[in-house]
Amino acid sequence: MLKWMAPWLLALATLPALVQAQDLPLKTVTGGDVGIQVFGHTFDADRDGAFDMWLDSKKIGLAGSIVQTLEDGWHWGADARHATGATTYSSAAQGSNSGNAETLTEFRLTLGRDFTAGQQVLAPYTGLGYRTVLSYLKGYTNAGYVSPTRNGNLVYLPIGVIHRYSLGSDARVATTLEYDHLLQGTQKTHYTDIVGYVSDLNVTQKKGKGARLSVAYETARWSTSVFFHYWNIEESEVGTYANATTVFSATEAHNISRELGIQIRYRFGR
Repeated sequence: MLKWMAPWLLALATLPALVQAQDLPLKTVTGGDVGIQVFGHTFDADRDGAFDMWLDSKKIGLAGSIVQTLEDGWHWGADARHATGATTYSSAAQGSNSGNAETLTEFRLTLGRDFTAGQQVLAPYTGLGYRTVLSYLKGYTNAGYVSPTRNGNLVYLPIGVIHRYSLGSDARVATTLEYDHLLQGTQKTHYTDIVGYVSDLNVTQKKGKGARLSVAYETARWSTSVFFHYWNIEESEVGTYANATTVFSATEAHNISRELGIQIRYRFGR
């Protein structure tokens, strides 16, 4: 993964140095940003520790956020991103295929407050997040099976803190550490993609947790960063799906999702 990310990282790291220096406050200010993300994304599922399914993709997407300052250091914000790429699918029971399209979309609302200490600011926050991944796996595997399309959705509570450290009047380092608590997840496996099946598998996921870490170098208008996102979702409740003669029971296996990537953003506003 590092090999294909290296040229992007070098380009993103040098770009802020090319723009004119401007004063950069440590405190949160009203405004917003837009940018590009490039990242690797893996999804590993297991049943009682035994391999069940694996997805691996490289994605590129757009991201953006807005923030509005309030009184006494409070601020609220909203951010969103949408990324797409081609994924490789491998299943213990059905074989593998590649070149499938996959999209990831996420929306978040947050509320936080700044606390200043000299040349540093701590900005704890919380809010509400929604994440959806749609894997267009419909197609034949190397074992002759049809891999059904999958759609996973997570609603979660983010609890995090941003630490900003001044590098002078025109630059700073911002580190974000976040814990994500799953409120509810749903997973739909489109078995009706397979001839003979008359209903899909819909299951509910109630236990899971995630984490985020990012480190950004920021100037008044540009920022570059490296980020890591993680999800660990427990096995779902039992659901059913059916063909013309039989109703089957199944669960979504325990799974771990990881993202590692880089991004560049342009800031507008104050």
